[in-house]
Amino acid sequence: MLRRTNGPLLAISLLALILAVFGLTVDRHPGHTEERARLTPEQVRPLETLERAFTAIAEVVEPTVVKIQARPESTRFRGNDQETPGGPDGEENPFGDMFRRFPFPMPGQPRALPMPRRGGGTGSGVIVRIDGKDVYVLTNAHVVEDAGGVTVLFHGGTQVSGKGKVSVKGASRTDDLAVLKVTTDKPLDPAIYQARLGDSDALRVGQWAVAVGSPFGLESTFTVGVISALGRATTIQNTNYPRLIQTDAAINPGNSGGALVNVRGEVIGVNTAIATGGAPANAGVGFAIPINKARRVMEQLIATGKVDHGFVGVTVGTGMSPEQMREYTGVSEGAFVQQVQPGTPAEKAGIRDEDVIVEFDGKPVRTKDQLVDLASGTPPGTRVQVKVIRDRKPVTLPLTLAQRPDDQQAAASAPGTGENRPARRLGIDAQDLTADAAREARLPADLRGVLVRRVAAGSPADEAGAQAGDVITRANGRAIRSAAELQDALGGLKGGDTVFLRVLRAGPDGTRSGLTLAITPVEE
Repeated sequence: MLRRTNGPLLAISLLALILAVFGLTVDRHPGHTEERARLTPEQVRPLETLERAFTAIAEVVEPTVVKIQARPESTRFRGNDQETPGGPDGEENPFGDMFRRFPFPMPGQPRALPMPRRGGGTGSGVIVRIDGKDVYVLTNAHVVEDAGGVTVLFHGGTQVSGKGKVSVKGASRTDDLAVLKVTTDKPLDPAIYQARLGDSDALRVGQWAVAVGSPFGLESTFTVGVISALGRATTIQNTNYPRLIQTDAAINPGNSGGALVNVRGEVIGVNTAIATGGAPANAGVGFAIPINKARRVMEQLIATGKVDHGFVGVTVGTGMSPEQMREYTGVSEGAFVQQVQPGTPAEKAGIRDEDVIVEFDGKPVRTKDQLVDLASGTPPGTRVQVKVIRDRKPVTLPLTLAQRPDDQQAAASAPGTGENRPARRLGIDAQDLTADAAREARLPADLRGVLVRRVAAGSPADEAGAQAGDVITRANGRAIRSAAELQDALGGLKGGDTVFLRVLRAGPDGTRSGLTLAITPVEE
């Protein structure tokens, strides 16, 4: 069994490949058919060493990875939330529409959000903590998003499911990470089942990478590749991934939430997405969330069930090339501030429009995605030093981060296991009518209610005539002022019950009229 002390393994592996390639290349020369057919022990030995090393890695890692079967409340929603082909700030996404995030559809289509239907999806997870019979599993949020139930299959065949046995401890759609709490009948041995987490900041392009998961439902699948690139940034289905690890280790649907590990058997990333180029599966370009980021999120989810992200309050990004940016600002790298939002930490710190943020809390900022990642990963209330370039001169400003405004709403609507999600049974995806949401929807600032973001095609709400943009003001005669109140009002619903929703709807001329909709939820 591999003890996690294989420092020389990488050097041995590379030497093995060099020797093997050299030997086989010589044997390809015309007239050397016999030699090619009879590999010498000297040629085979380094390959056997490499083979034993990977076998040992598999023996250590496979027990730490689980298969997750989710019975999601999922169907297609109709609404105004159309996926943007570009990345944040409307910039061109260099990966275009190649991306797939398992098991969801391709970007460029209306975003799919879960709704009740029979069926399910398969993903993977990594055991990150064992406390007696309580096992904590790290996975992607999209694997368990709005699942009606979750089954966890451990290496060796043990299967756990059901209320009280498997629950979503916490999830962050923003980070696409979630933690499951699984209660087993007998304690698991942490020495065997608990993964060891590595240091993703120490990764270098060209290092070995091993992906372990359950592609297409085939548990304990082990594939080998290398680290192809670091710091890849993109947006997939409205989730911003600032700094992904790219690997050519085969990752396929069902691998989401599984482990990307190094030659020491340490988890260095959480497998998350692939670029397919239109193919239905792996094309040699896979992506993982770095484990250092995942660790920060995971620890908060285990402790509190939610994640608090730091907030600066700037809109960053520019369509300028590095040369144009240097000509305009004096620097070619950094996060260009398009706008400082009023009342935010950035405004209070003295950051101005057209400043270029080049350093955050002592760490260099070369791109806007780096700034987003650094700020998001810093706890609210933390005081940091921010260095900006202003009028071609460096200026250092003290800034105290706030909590990101959407964190509270995200926590309230975080992926769950089907409990406390009655609005989804109607076919409605709703959110609090905040001042920002009202302004975006061109609604009066003093209007109180819940904004319908999307309506599932063919759902009870769709059949009753509900539309995206409706504002729910009453449910069964009860005043509704928040999404939480709506969920509470609908909490006792059973299949066959009828819900009466009072909504306000804007007409083509901008006037608003009141409507009462009678909706009967689907059976679960």
